[in-house]
Amino acid sequence: MGKVLIISYYAPPVGMAGAMRMTKLAKYLPQFNWQPYILTTKPIAYYHYDYELLNDLINIPIFRSENLDIARILYILKIPQSAVSMGTGKLSLLTNFLIFPDAKVLWTPFAYRLGCKIIKNIKPDIIWTTATPFSTLLVARALKERFQIPLVLDFRDPWPTGFVIPPNPQRKRLIDLRNQLVKSADLVIAVNKTTAEQINFPQAQIIENGFDPDDFLQPKIDLSGFNIVYTGSVWENLKELQTVAEAVSDIKDIKIVLVGKCDADILNKINKYGNVDYYGTRPHSETMAIMKSASLLLYLSKPHQIVGIKLYEYLGAGRPVLGVCDECNEAMRIIEHHSVGMTVSCNKDEIHDLVLMAMQNKFPYSPKDLERFNRVNQARKLAELMNSLIS
Repeated sequence: MGKVLIISYYAPPVGMAGAMRMTKLAKYLPQFNWQPYILTTKPIAYYHYDYELLNDLINIPIFRSENLDIARILYILKIPQSAVSMGTGKLSLLTNFLIFPDAKVLWTPFAYRLGCKIIKNIKPDIIWTTATPFSTLLVARALKERFQIPLVLDFRDPWPTGFVIPPNPQRKRLIDLRNQLVKSADLVIAVNKTTAEQINFPQAQIIENGFDPDDFLQPKIDLSGFNIVYTGSVWENLKELQTVAEAVSDIKDIKIVLVGKCDADILNKINKYGNVDYYGTRPHSETMAIMKSASLLLYLSKPHQIVGIKLYEYLGAGRPVLGVCDECNEAMRIIEHHSVGMTVSCNKDEIHDLVLMAMQNKFPYSPKDLERFNRVNQARKLAELMNSLIS
């Protein structure tokens, strides 16, 4: 069995999208004769932890290094979880403008030191690392250069943009660093073709985000009536959610179900018409049960995001999807090409009409070609790619 050292800043029990791709691929790699070993950070302050996700990694060794970035320091200071909100995230965004290449670079010397010990002990065949944060790639490159181990870079986001557009003085330096890192890799993987093009490496192998079939084995729950389910962070999509709530405000017996972190003031703005049920932040397994119980799943794009991981989980839930976005061409393509729903601009009249179609069972839903998004098949593809590097 081959050994792969996976380097990822985000890992369970942190419950966020950045941890999900690595976790699910690592979970299934042993089925294809690859044993993962995970290098990540010691616990950090984060507004949502999901300890259930550790069950996916129960037979996978996890090594955690020290870290001096903001999230780690807040954890050491025992800042209450309730105080670690989007304000902390905004502080981290600010430091991205001050620290090169990003706010997590203060983790890299600790990760490198522990990575050296791991490699000497387990002697991995491959190093696989995923970004963002992009500073994680620096650790992987340094370990490759020292130990001469094939390196696989995985880009979940474009660079240098990602979610944070860097100031102009940094852009050239970031692009130069990106090009150096890509050149040093033995294999580059991107989450979609657009990301491959934006990192100036259109020949990158594509392994999209996806869904874990195991996540949808639990039974449905009773949401009662016709419900539009939205899962994920809310603060970036306040305008769209307000528009959806207004669009269906005159329709009886309909509820918008929100699952995710939402501050009281934002929730009050969304729930102006009294048609919102707020479930708060729930464990991943419960969130999946809510998804598969939905009458209609609502997908909203986020700023500077090509397509969110939540859409791929929607595909696994087996429920029709309504995509509301003005500029999310990749998400629209997925929804329409795979016949899992319809997309519309953020216009309340258009949204109103499509919701009525769904309530009248006239909403198109005949899914096709979804197996490419199954995490088992994606792990198989990753294993095959790594096999090609050591054969």
